Amino acid sequence: MWKFSLNNAKNCKQLRAFYASDAKTATATTTAAQPTIIQMGTTTADVSTAKPPPATPLILPKMPAIPKSLETPSSVQTEKSVCPFDNVPGPQSLKVISQLWSYVPALSTEFTAGTLFQAMNLGKFFGNLLSWGGNAKFFQKFFNVYGPVVRLHGPFGGDVLLLSRPEHASIVFQSEGAQPVRACLDSVEKYRLQHRRLRQAGPFLMSGPEWEKIHETLEKPLFNSPMQHFKTIDLICDQFVERVFSVRNLQDEMPKTFKNDILKWCLECVCSVTLKRKLGFMDPTGLSPNSDPGQILEGVIGATEAIRKCEYGFHIWKFVETPAWRSLVKNCDLIDSILGKYVERAQSTLREKKDIKSMEDISIIESLLLKDDILVEDVMTVMLDMLLIGANATAHSISFLLYHLSKAPRCQKKLYDEIMKQSKEITMNSLQNQPYLQACIKESMRLNPPIPILNRVLAKDAVIHKYFIPKGTYVLIAVHLASLREEYFEDAKTFRPERWLSQEISPLAQELQVFASMPFGHGPKSCQAKELAQMEIGLLINKLLKKFYIEYNYGELESSNSLLATPTKPLNFRFVDRV
Repeated sequence: MWKFSLNNAKNCKQLRAFYASDAKTATATTTAAQPTIIQMGTTTADVSTAKPPPATPLILPKMPAIPKSLETPSSVQTEKSVCPFDNVPGPQSLKVISQLWSYVPALSTEFTAGTLFQAMNLGKFFGNLLSWGGNAKFFQKFFNVYGPVVRLHGPFGGDVLLLSRPEHASIVFQSEGAQPVRACLDSVEKYRLQHRRLRQAGPFLMSGPEWEKIHETLEKPLFNSPMQHFKTIDLICDQFVERVFSVRNLQDEMPKTFKNDILKWCLECVCSVTLKRKLGFMDPTGLSPNSDPGQILEGVIGATEAIRKCEYGFHIWKFVETPAWRSLVKNCDLIDSILGKYVERAQSTLREKKDIKSMEDISIIESLLLKDDILVEDVMTVMLDMLLIGANATAHSISFLLYHLSKAPRCQKKLYDEIMKQSKEITMNSLQNQPYLQACIKESMRLNPPIPILNRVLAKDAVIHKYFIPKGTYVLIAVHLASLREEYFEDAKTFRPERWLSQEISPLAQELQVFASMPFGHGPKSCQAKELAQMEIGLLINKLLKKFYIEYNYGELESSNSLLATPTKPLNFRFVDRV
């Protein structure tokens, strides 16, 4: 028997060595600070003179058994063609800790070591302490070691299944039913349900009949919004082009803050569609910090960064108020306070309208307010979701499309030629008659999806890769990795829009194309505003390429590949006037 003192684990390296399966390796690595080992029957006074026991393998407490509800049914266990859930490969508890160590932001060595050690013994208690929704490159390491289906189980709570192949994703999505369950953004959920004490967590987080009700209400207005709001978005794109002219330097380069200019354009588009009014994000004189759009911009940037910090790594904010949690509350409260004014105005407008002949006469927010069973607080969560998630996703997509075009001059020239063949005035029809533009948008989103990791709770028992997977298993699908597989896309890491216009995609990829590239998700929980986003992106690219040749001279641009993904470097694009 043994006893381990955490105070003697002076650094991560020593602790990892102590947990190594080869005790000799641990002894050699921790010579400078050997953990105190006390044998049964040895008094405290004898510790200093007692000889250290011979090196023996570390024996850990037995982990809790899998609940009966998750055990493989006997009918499946006896089926020779299907392996039981227990056989799904993946790292064991101590291996998980060792491999994840560099991905867990340490508050301090002793605190992190202590938490992980306790988690080994109290797996269920710490079940929600860690997030598995991290960087896509992190997932690739698991797939490289364990294969296409990986099960994470042990110290951090319930089972998590990692997938990256389109055929496996198709099984998950095809079995999810009309009301799929998506579990993510715990910090936003806590903010709404516990801090604001709302009845629902919002459409992005909700499930069940309440989600379906809001989903159905939004479906038609969002589907019709590209045509209905085309002229307004066209004017906002013109303002963006003028912004490019005004902020570029003598070398025709954009400032390091150009990412915020793209976000302003996205926020103006969102507000124009949902509120049916422009708030002034693209004001040529700039934004006053105290103005409504200035405060919304500040709130969205601050809340987005706070969500990223809260969602990845230790979820300490679930137990104590961390700086990231306080920032999230502060910024979301700021956004809500401003949006509340516009929702009140929408209510007043509806009271003044005696006869609404068509839904096109009202905004999306007003259409929600007309529903008796949808509360004002539900409308607020819809708005906040569109600002935080929708605007960020569109900003990410336009940023990487500009980047890929700048790095592929041939593609940029081909797209420019297609655009110039159209009439001088851009219309909805002319956008729809630009197949190469649509191919460029698809290809850019394949390479850099705005939400690279999708998650679902398995709706029913399934067989994936000949493994039985029980209902209720939490599944993470690495969309970014699925769309880079060579068996589905030849030369997968290269920007080649032509692949979407020909038969270059392999027969297997054609069959599973919808699952090989899922930038907007899939199924009932897919993005309802995807047609609107594609229209906005296509219209802006038309405007920019007519005026400028685009370059990027700062090496490779990568995405953070996390939820609410963002470019990892400043967007110093060079916009050169076309002669």
